[in-house]
Amino acid sequence: MKNWFIKHREVLAYLVFGVLTTLLNIVLYALFSRLFGYTAANSWGNVLDNGICILFAYVTNRAFVFASRTQGREALKEFGAFVTCRLGTLVLDAAIMMIFGNLLAAQGAALVESFMNGALSLLAGWFGPDTALQMAAGGAAPAPSISDGSAAIAIIGGADGPTAIFVTSFYDAQALWGMAVKVFSNVVVVVLNYVFSKLIIFKRK
Repeated sequence: MKNWFIKHREVLAYLVFGVLTTLLNIVLYALFSRLFGYTAANSWGNVLDNGICILFAYVTNRAFVFASRTQGREALKEFGAFVTCRLGTLVLDAAIMMIFGNLLAAQGAALVESFMNGALSLLAGWFGPDTALQMAAGGAAPAPSISDGSAAIAIIGGADGPTAIFVTSFYDAQALWGMAVKVFSNVVVVVLNYVFSKLIIFKRK
């Protein structure tokens, strides 16, 4: 087992710091979305948080993943190649977020709504044929536990089991879609960045 870890140290270290970079990217995205709005987070906010993540990724990749020891001009050349490759994947990330996050936001939100409705219908079917699915925004009065929007789902029932599932509008379908797109984009970017780092930037002479 120890030999396996030693043999795959580079890949494992990259995965660890890749995950940390991804988490930083997602946290910044969520923060910008909350502070400046959904559209801004998918445009200039996305570029800004990628810039911050590029600097974080370079420091961690150089020190802990590829153990680069370049100095002087070679180090500047290495940093330039790293930034150039990351800018390429940043453009890809920005394109994915603009197209899927902004331009297709309505369709994505509808897809999330459809998925949630389908999942809740399956849940209602699992509880039994007497279970009814009700949206709190509709005509049915929601349960007291969700009347203040404090819960997304409440199941009401008696001794024989649940008879109704009430769903509030607590969750934001568009925000969930945006976060899903962000996660997908980060996975694509992490894979491409490793290929570039391994074959171009930190390639051992």
